[in-house]
Amino acid sequence: MSKRAFVAIVGPPNVGKSTLLNSYLGMKLSAVSPRPQTTAQNILGIMTTNEGQLVFLDTPGLVQRSGAIYEFMRGQIDLALADADIALVMVEAGYEPSDEFAIFVRSLKKIVVLAINKVDLVKDKLELLPLIERYKELGLLEIHPVSALSSDGLTPLLNTLMVLAPEGEPYFPAEAPTTYPMRFFAAEALRESLFELYGEEIPYSVFVEIDEYREQEGRKDYIRAILYVERESQRPIILGKGGAAIKRLGTRARQKIEALSTRPCYLELHIKVAKDWRKDDGFVRRATKPPEAYLPE
Repeated sequence: MSKRAFVAIVGPPNVGKSTLLNSYLGMKLSAVSPRPQTTAQNILGIMTTNEGQLVFLDTPGLVQRSGAIYEFMRGQIDLALADADIALVMVEAGYEPSDEFAIFVRSLKKIVVLAINKVDLVKDKLELLPLIERYKELGLLEIHPVSALSSDGLTPLLNTLMVLAPEGEPYFPAEAPTTYPMRFFAAEALRESLFELYGEEIPYSVFVEIDEYREQEGRKDYIRAILYVERESQRPIILGKGGAAIKRLGTRARQKIEALSTRPCYLELHIKVAKDWRKDDGFVRRATKPPEAYLPE
């Protein structure tokens, strides 16, 4: 009998959850940047092997912050955990388990596997042993030191997940890397490009909405995106001198979209002001669509 499981990847911000998902899938599905909170919405990725199928849910980082957008992100984590058979908790080497982290781990009423990422940055691997013992004291018995970036240790971790997965037929076709539509990933490509090209504040102050995504046979696909900023003063920063910055943004995002869709596209960007949208419950509810809402009617 084949194995199958939903696996929620959860943990603090910027520990490599998205890099892990991309490494397992062998493709750039989840947005990655050196800054925390790059992932704002759950990303579903499907890995099918001869042993079975794992459906990964890459989640936003665990943070204790107030505001509508952070409440939404915490809701995404809770949703992923509710659906999961296995909670893959991810931290980085050197991360000391806090009281809050211990409470969170002990609250998980399901199989828990711990991945300690970025061990490639630790010169003396013996330094990891006391840290592993402290995690064992929390009741974590399946602990895997890994490097998601170099793929070191990912095979033993995958084997453990497969062993722990319940028996059952695959949820999705073997060739499908995700169930999400390209419209969703177009927004993610723009978000990642914002983190790559702009300063500390701007990427967190911009919400990306794909207003239109039209596939056109024999022609470039047409994508119209709206960048919502919190203040009018942020508009000229996005634009740059003579529109140079937004042109760079469009070019970089377009290249990412074309690489994932394998289709040429025309990307049109517009800027609108939604004052203090991160604190606006109504805006966040309207703007943060579930992936299925991106599918054509």
